[in-house]
Amino acid sequence: MKIPFRIKNLAFALIALLSISLFSCQSENKGAYHSLNGARQKAIGEIDEIVVISSNTLWHTALKDSFEFYFESPFLLLPQPESVFKVKHFTYHEILEKPLRKKFRTMLVMADMGDTDSPEAKMVLKDLGEERVNDLLTKPDAGFATAKNKWVDDQLIVYLIGDSQEDLERKISTKFPGIAAKVRQHDRAKINRRVFYNGSNKGAMKLIKDTFGIDMRIPPDFIVSAVKSKDLVWIRKETNKTSSSLIIAKFPYKNAQQLSADTLRQYVNAIGKKYIASREEGSYFVINDHDLPLIRNTANFDGHFVTEIRGIWELENDYMGGPFIAYLAPNPNKKDELILLLGFVYAPQKKKKPYIEDMEEIIRTVKLDDVDRMTK
Repeated sequence: MKIPFRIKNLAFALIALLSISLFSCQSENKGAYHSLNGARQKAIGEIDEIVVISSNTLWHTALKDSFEFYFESPFLLLPQPESVFKVKHFTYHEILEKPLRKKFRTMLVMADMGDTDSPEAKMVLKDLGEERVNDLLTKPDAGFATAKNKWVDDQLIVYLIGDSQEDLERKISTKFPGIAAKVRQHDRAKINRRVFYNGSNKGAMKLIKDTFGIDMRIPPDFIVSAVKSKDLVWIRKETNKTSSSLIIAKFPYKNAQQLSADTLRQYVNAIGKKYIASREEGSYFVINDHDLPLIRNTANFDGHFVTEIRGIWELENDYMGGPFIAYLAPNPNKKDELILLLGFVYAPQKKKKPYIEDMEEIIRTVKLDDVDRMTK
């Protein structure tokens, strides 16, 4: 069966998005942020929320379908579909009508610059200037523009423009990965505040440092599990309705061929069978790559490339499951050792995306720099 081009393009875009580090700048947008003015009040809005500013004439066309197809597509990989972003729409006049709307933290201005009477086009021209607008319209490698703090502090505005509706529809698909990565980068500070609002678990951090020789930040509501092993530390957060777990483990490092997604999958399943179970006899954790595919990727941890897999897990001989992410990298302080980082979530009847985003934020606090080299 042939896959329609737009669906195939979306699949590639979503996988590409996963490969873009949450912590790195996106080359699709040439240059740094364009600052419009000083900070005022604090922005409002949820993580992963985008407020689109465009004319009703433009929005209520096939362009809206194209935009929602990409920006409201399912987040990879979760047991039940949850969209990558939540999208709201206002015209420029509607934004100005109610001052509170000017405080949204993430906005995307979409304008047909061929419609010179459009308030949205006038806004873009005023904010970016004629030279920048012409570059975005005429240069083949031009991406999109961004600005910070137009109306309030901690605000990101993305400008996606074209010289026609058809041009904009094309750019929605080609610029989606870059725009999505920029929004996720902007959201990182808020996710970090959510995760580490009450500080850090110094005892757990010391245990990780003593066991693996690496630094990693752990939230205070994560506690060390009773599992005893010189090669593994299990840290978990338990509530009445959810469970979030982080496992750090080490394996002997013999050759670079071990740094593969298949090896990482084997290690995760080995840990799951040995350590993770429920009260049901014969139960154990295993990757489920039959119902949903396993995403294999190379992630960027502050300049260090690590092997990544993500997908869903389940318990054999029980009815538990959820999303997971796992990473494998050489230990920078012990050359004959690999470090495995596994995060998994059990949150029945709840949206799982925030939990897996929090887990990813915790994991990415790991420092993979050589401590000896850093101190010289």
